[in-house]
Amino acid sequence: MGSTDEEIRRIIHATFSNYITDELPFDELVRIWTLDMQWMDPATAHQIIDKLCESGWLTNSEGRLSPNRYVMPLDPPFGWNPIIRGLLSPPEVVVKTFEEPHKLNLEKDAKSQIKVVTNQKYPPDWAEASIKPMIAWISEESGLPMKEVVRRAQRKRRALGPVTLWMALSLVAREQGLSMSKIAELIGNPN
Repeated sequence: MGSTDEEIRRIIHATFSNYITDELPFDELVRIWTLDMQWMDPATAHQIIDKLCESGWLTNSEGRLSPNRYVMPLDPPFGWNPIIRGLLSPPEVVVKTFEEPHKLNLEKDAKSQIKVVTNQKYPPDWAEASIKPMIAWISEESGLPMKEVVRRAQRKRRALGPVTLWMALSLVAREQGLSMSKIAELIGNPN
């Protein structure tokens, strides 16, 4: 697919990576490309969106656009602008199929299975027990309502990816200028 493929993956990254949801209304996408980014005029944006939907790069569900879940976005370099002619004639999306996983022979593989211990002293994430006290303390010290503390922590989790709730709460506390030694005390020690 070459450079057109890269251009499409870059415009997908530049468009969808900064939003909480992975879908945007059609008109919002046109506005972003034309007014916010100033990459093209509205008529060209409409054409490109239609072409990207036809070729499978974007999906249009009742006027809400989202990238194909099998497309891996590509981070554009600093100062990048899309090459419009390539976007007007995009190639079809090629989805790589994966091999069927081999079936396990349960009798043969039973010896290699991991033994699950049910009498663990700590939950799978030992700091989970500290979440409620952390929320209460951050709320009390910062003056934010508890719901707002949780909302900010969840926003951080969406932005950062695979981050635990207690870590996101720690970041909220740091953002509020609170004592990190108190956070460490609330989280405790796994040993």
